[in-house]
Amino acid sequence: MGLFSDPNEQARKENLRKLEDKRLALAERLDRQGFKPETMLFAQADNGGFVATCRHGGKQWLIVGPGFGTDEEFLVVDSDHFDVRKEEVLVKSEGMGGIMGFGKKGEHGAEYVITLPDGREVKMPFVFGRNGWAEFNLKKNPLLSTKRRRKDANIVWDLAPIDNAQIQRIMALAEEYLMR
Repeated sequence: MGLFSDPNEQARKENLRKLEDKRLALAERLDRQGFKPETMLFAQADNGGFVATCRHGGKQWLIVGPGFGTDEEFLVVDSDHFDVRKEEVLVKSEGMGGIMGFGKKGEHGAEYVITLPDGREVKMPFVFGRNGWAEFNLKKNPLLSTKRRRKDANIVWDLAPIDNAQIQRIMALAEEYLMR
C-alpha cells in the first residue's frame, strides 16, 4: 500500500469488480439461453440495486440486481403472469422543500409490488425524489452486454433520476410492462 493509497477506495474498486463479475456471468448465461428481449424497464431499488422487467418468449421476466457492496446474487424469475399491485407514494415536502438544505424535498409516484411464484414480494419503485429509472433496448442494455464494463460497472449509474414532469408517463410505461 503506497503513501497515498486509500483503503476505502480499494474496497470500492473490489466491490465494483465483484459486482461486474456477477453481472458478466449472468449476461453470459442469459445469452446462452437465447434471452434477447427487445426492451427492458429498470428501476433503482431501495437497497441500491435495481429491478428490471421485460416480456420475452411469451413470458414476463423479472431480474433483481444486488445492491452495491452486498453479498446478494442476481435473481431471475419468469412467469406467465406476475401478480402486481400498485401502491401510491406521497411524502409531502417540509420546510423549504429541500432548497439550500432546509427541510425535505418530498416524494411522489408509485411502487409496484410484484409477487413471485414462491410468494416473495419485490418492489419496483418509480418515485420522484427517491430513485432512478431507464428503458433500454437490446443494443444499449447494460445488463445483457457480454463485454466487461470498466469504471462505470454499476448499472444503477446508468439510470436517470425520475423527472417530476415525466412521472405520469413513466408510471404508464411501468403499467404496460407489468400489468398487461
